Amino acid sequence: MKTTTVANDPRSHKGFTLVELLVVIAILATLVALLVPAVGAARAAARSMECKNNLKNFGISMHAFAESDPKKRYSTGAYDWRRDGCPDTWGWVADAVNAGINVQQMLCPSSELRGTEKLNDFIGVVSTSGKDGAILGRLSDGRCSEWTTSISPPGSADRIARVRQLLEDGYGTNYAASWYLVRSGPKTDALGRTVSKLKGIQGTGGPLRQYMVDNSGISSSTIPFLGCAAPGDRKEAVLSNDIPGYLEAGDRLGESFNDGPSVWTGTRISLMPAGTNVLAAAPRKLPDVTLPGIPGADGLLWLQDTRDWYAWHGSGKKGHCNLLMADGSVRVVVDLNFDKYLNPGFPVNGSPGQGYTNQKVELPPGTVYSGPFLGKGITKGNFE
Repeated sequence: MKTTTVANDPRSHKGFTLVELLVVIAILATLVALLVPAVGAARAAARSMECKNNLKNFGISMHAFAESDPKKRYSTGAYDWRRDGCPDTWGWVADAVNAGINVQQMLCPSSELRGTEKLNDFIGVVSTSGKDGAILGRLSDGRCSEWTTSISPPGSADRIARVRQLLEDGYGTNYAASWYLVRSGPKTDALGRTVSKLKGIQGTGGPLRQYMVDNSGISSSTIPFLGCAAPGDRKEAVLSNDIPGYLEAGDRLGESFNDGPSVWTGTRISLMPAGTNVLAAAPRKLPDVTLPGIPGADGLLWLQDTRDWYAWHGSGKKGHCNLLMADGSVRVVVDLNFDKYLNPGFPVNGSPGQGYTNQKVELPPGTVYSGPFLGKGITKGNFE
């Protein structure tokens, strides 16, 4: 008798064998293993591109500000209340926000830091800086006129609400300025010596101006303006109080701007003190990728302390930091020794706590200028 197979008889269908099922699972696992890093890399690339776009927009804003400013400054200074003035009135962030750009909404997307240590200054419980010769009238400009003990005491709910409103209105950032942008160069006495600390605005020429770049003898494509901020010192850069909707107490905060001309002492990086002879401090040659720097007449190699920038983007051999340059371009600088910092050529020996782990030059002068000063009057005749 002939047996007839019914087409829809479930017993006529074969299922997966265990071996086939394991093969399918292995294939899927392989595809996922290939896909996840690719997705991660794509997201990292997108964040870096967003950061570059932010910096380009900031650059456009700075150049527009310089064109309309009677002094032809690229900014009115640093985002630093206690040194430069109230953050809704003074500093590159205020300049941009007051021109219609919400800087707080344009944070570096790869950074873990969602604000700078200056937020602690605004709240008033933790001081992150001395005044360093601040112009006192600027401290009470704008809305800071009400940041007083009698009206809005430090750490109070009212003060925190005011700081929150500051961020809501756009006056916040996690980018750090170069020393050149916010300080330009030192003031000197009749003998050519620095008159005070170079981190405060009154010991310097103040914010960089167009003619200073044009007359510096240095390509504007190599003069840095802004970069993603590095974590600040723990004693200053841990947020003291919650800022509802933005940050929580205990969050790590970033730096605001680079400290300026410095030297490696053999054990630490030290800022240039008052009384330094500026001409003698100009190096005869800056460090390059293959050659060490040649100190100036004082026997010291003064360079910019660039540890306030950080390579948040990418990872490992692809870790990098985006820097806005004076010509409006954005330069990608690779972290060659994976310490996250960008060394202009300090001959560090890996001493703990210095940031730079070795003397690998990641900011060669032909790419990113990191000499102590700008200006032909200082550098002319001092470079081989």
